[in-house]
Amino acid sequence: MLTCRISPGAIAVFTDRTGGVSYPPFDSLNLATHVGDAGADVRENRARLAARLRTTPVWMDQVHGAEVRVLATVASETAGECDAVVLAGADGHAPAVLVADCVPLLLADETGATRAAVHVGRAGLLAEIVPRVVERMREMAEGSLRAVAGPHICGGCYEVGASLSERARPFSANCTTRWGTPGIDLVAGIERQLGGVPLRAAGGCTLEEPALFSHRRDGVTGRFAGLVLRDTPRPM
Repeated sequence: MLTCRISPGAIAVFTDRTGGVSYPPFDSLNLATHVGDAGADVRENRARLAARLRTTPVWMDQVHGAEVRVLATVASETAGECDAVVLAGADGHAPAVLVADCVPLLLADETGATRAAVHVGRAGLLAEIVPRVVERMREMAEGSLRAVAGPHICGGCYEVGASLSERARPFSANCTTRWGTPGIDLVAGIERQLGGVPLRAAGGCTLEEPALFSHRRDGVTGRFAGLVLRDTPRPM
């Protein structure tokens, strides 16, 4: 598990694939219910994570879209069908995103009262979900925003067709892979779309790191999570 500070009042947490009960190919801390893993195992994995973090994650039914859900109170463990969840207050809960190559983007304001988890793959990048989240958060934030991008497939490994890479050019996200083929650098695009919000990159490349789930590498596999925990504010 990887942790780092987002702002004086918020901490980013990124899980890996260890510490759960799921069997291969979901071994072992798969946190997704939609990938074919046994439901009882996923529930146990989620319970273990919540106990370890001493918080209640708020999950999403992710669809590679641009829907942003803002919650002031939490009535369920899921925010429903969306690809970004913003919590305004809701202490004791942590917005959570599931990935296995896409970017788990986490944002928070200075106090951690407003915090968000965003699912950013190529579809979300092209649909400009990041500016939508920033706009909504700035309406309610206490102080400036900061962001952390967790482990994801890097631009050197993210090979796509030439036309798709070209579609990412307006966001400065088109790139060339280490094999000399067209690619997409998701974090470069996110940084462009954040509109000045400071961005920190944490963790490695999912395709290259066996301790992380990667759909492109393994096909049928699990999902790891990025979560934002509210913390006691302190000087940066």
